[in-house]
Amino acid sequence: MIRIIAALALVPAALAAQTTTPDTTTKNVQLTVVEVVPPINSQVGHAVQVHKPLATQPVQHGPEAFEAFFASLDVRSRGINDVQSDLSMRGSTFDQVHVMVDGVAYTDPQTGHHSMNLPVPIEAVASAVALPSGGSYRFGPFAFAGVVELQTIDPRSSRGYASASAGEFGYQRAAAGVPLVRKAKLASRLDVGYTAADGAFENTDFAPWLAYLQVRRELQVGVLDVKLGYSAKMFGAQGFYSFRFPEQFEHVRGITAAATYRLQGLTARVFARQHHDRFELFRENANYYVPFGTGRWIHAIDSTVTPAWYTGANVHRNRSLGGEITYRTEVNRWILTGGTDARTDEIYSNALGLLLDTPLDGTWGSYTRSDARRNAGAFASAQTSLWKTRIQADLRANLNDRYGVDWLPHLGLDRNFKLGDGRTLKAFASTNRSFRLPTFTDLYYSVGGAQGSATLRPEYAWNTEFGSALTISGSHLIQRVGATAYERRGTNLIDWIYRSVDGNLVLQADNVTAVSIRGLEFEVGGHLVGTWFARAQFATHTASDVNGQSIYALDYLARRVQLAWNSALRRADAPAPLQFGLVAIGQDRAGSYMLPDESTTEYTPFATVDLRASYRLGELLLYADGMNLLNSKAMDRGNIPLPGRWLKLGLRLEWE
Repeated sequence: MIRIIAALALVPAALAAQTTTPDTTTKNVQLTVVEVVPPINSQVGHAVQVHKPLATQPVQHGPEAFEAFFASLDVRSRGINDVQSDLSMRGSTFDQVHVMVDGVAYTDPQTGHHSMNLPVPIEAVASAVALPSGGSYRFGPFAFAGVVELQTIDPRSSRGYASASAGEFGYQRAAAGVPLVRKAKLASRLDVGYTAADGAFENTDFAPWLAYLQVRRELQVGVLDVKLGYSAKMFGAQGFYSFRFPEQFEHVRGITAAATYRLQGLTARVFARQHHDRFELFRENANYYVPFGTGRWIHAIDSTVTPAWYTGANVHRNRSLGGEITYRTEVNRWILTGGTDARTDEIYSNALGLLLDTPLDGTWGSYTRSDARRNAGAFASAQTSLWKTRIQADLRANLNDRYGVDWLPHLGLDRNFKLGDGRTLKAFASTNRSFRLPTFTDLYYSVGGAQGSATLRPEYAWNTEFGSALTISGSHLIQRVGATAYERRGTNLIDWIYRSVDGNLVLQADNVTAVSIRGLEFEVGGHLVGTWFARAQFATHTASDVNGQSIYALDYLARRVQLAWNSALRRADAPAPLQFGLVAIGQDRAGSYMLPDESTTEYTPFATVDLRASYRLGELLLYADGMNLLNSKAMDRGNIPLPGRWLKLGLRLEWE
């Protein structure tokens, strides 16, 4: 009864789950994930990284898991608690990482700032997978530096949960997930989430909503999967995009629908995504700026009037429509995959794009500009084993209606060596060519001293990595040791650069001639009253001469150390109810940023420690989180400080 009440309090649709008689043949369905063809974790020659979230870890949002448990990912937050997070992979910019949920693309064509506006609460994530070192040979122009995918709970699963938490600065969060229908050939589930807080600083309040619906239907021939995702966020964006006018505000809202049909080796998928964005350079609120005459606003407290050139909020609506067909088969010792995909991206805006002949009314204002582009590709992959070595070769032909044809090859090798005593050594290497198209923001943005460029060209890179990993079976202090070296040689890279134009400081989008990022990643882990791992990474770069102050391409993690520990305390030969999860991260960022007085300063190294203490009472887990316990002065983006110590209390009810 408690579990039903808890689910109903957060998910009204759970009533359907309780009134539908489960089919006993699916009651204990093994949790599986939606397969990408070919799966990300089948990419030969890559240091693919996988993480499965645990309830005892100090994580309440997806970006926190990415930051803590992936060696190759750098999560750069302007606002924590999943307000706005940019993914960087091995020194890339935030526009260069492809993001997917259950095989469906969420990468945003307007700006990479929106690519992490995902509809899935962390409790619904079965696993997260990162493919570093490029992925355009399979996933197209967005996978310049690599791919990140969230894989959610299978809709056939009987797993349900309801969680709630509260903390300092008015923090509150609730999430729930339940199976709605569980029959022999039909299954569905719904996961929802809500978070809100007043914020640790002025104008950093936020309120995101998430919802994710899955339906799986076994047909007479094949299987059909349908996914519907919804996300919305409203947040004070203090200094997010300009230090000259810091009191900013943003409201984003996205909806995604996808249908996937599978029949043996054949997979066909179509998807559609619509994303709305309203950005106020001067926050329109009774405590900030209020209307003052025609097209002007005045600050409610200090009576500052907005500049004459500011005519109101930027409003955007972008739509993506795409599909793909792949076929995978095995012939003798070969695994062969071939396919084709196509995608159309369009934007309607009052700031981005080409002028419309007639304005178009939109949800949050009138659209006066528009642009669209189409991209398609055909790809082929072959895997085989030769002399005990796995080999994978790929080739993609990419056609873009604006930039023409590109060829994107890939070659990967790996081999396992059995060393005896339960020890296995894996060696791997790969190289591939990747590229990225300019976003609509890169091409057209023009506000607050920033200026895009419609003449930008695509950026390209050759990605190379090689390494080895030693695993030892059993329970030992050290069970895994790994090392990876990588290089990304980029040309024509797209960057935003501060320059002096006619005596005025202007932020301009431009193609930088060449930047190469090189680095090392180390990992060691094992068992010590639980599981633990430590990771370290080191990176450096060489670049052609950059005329001005770069804010993205030369701004990356030069050094970082990650330490995580999940306890496995026992009492009377059974897991103890009290457990702990610890995450400690120290980082030193390369590059510098510009202060409001137009001088530059380097990033300051910092370290954070997050801790969760949890106590289990059957299906109920009580926990206390301490985020940034050291109260460190943390900053991922110049001039945007992150909160110090933040304490939270919560509970989580889970059942099968």
